[in-house]
Amino acid sequence: MNKKFALAKGRRHGYSVEQVDAFIEMARQQYENPEGYLLASERVRETEFDLERGGYGVIEVDSALDRIEDALADRELKRKRETRGDHALVDQLQRTAEIVRARAERPKSKRFERVSWPARGYKRKQVDAMCNLVLEHLVNSEPLVMSEVRRIVFSAQRGGYAENQVDAFIDRVIQILHIERNS
Repeated sequence: MNKKFALAKGRRHGYSVEQVDAFIEMARQQYENPEGYLLASERVRETEFDLERGGYGVIEVDSALDRIEDALADRELKRKRETRGDHALVDQLQRTAEIVRARAERPKSKRFERVSWPARGYKRKQVDAMCNLVLEHLVNSEPLVMSEVRRIVFSAQRGGYAENQVDAFIDRVIQILHIERNS
């Protein structure tokens, strides 16, 4: 991971070079010292960088963050399996899937709290469509691609769904997909 990322060309914006470099260094230290706790996989997913003209290319950095998150999540799940046994992962998968499924089974337009007017939240129809895909995965084992879940973008809507709740839901879906991949 010694290579630098390509810079955004011309007047385009990219991620802050300084912030990305600091984060990548922290990730490198975590990876080299697996017993330490500088960085957990959830933290990678929650990381945001400022935008600056000529910064690192967003797509390239996001792809690297996905790989870092996957490596850390795999290591965390392996450690959990070694210290607590396979049943701990099965239990975590069942509990998380139960929470996600209960939310996804709610009626359309009522799956998450709505922000008050005139605030904007995520467009309800788009989020509901994503919830339907998640439900199909949980109930009928329909494929659900982690990269698509990570990169999903919802339009804004007045009175839409509360972003923090939807984002937390997506985080749980990603946890499920990590556990399934490591089972």
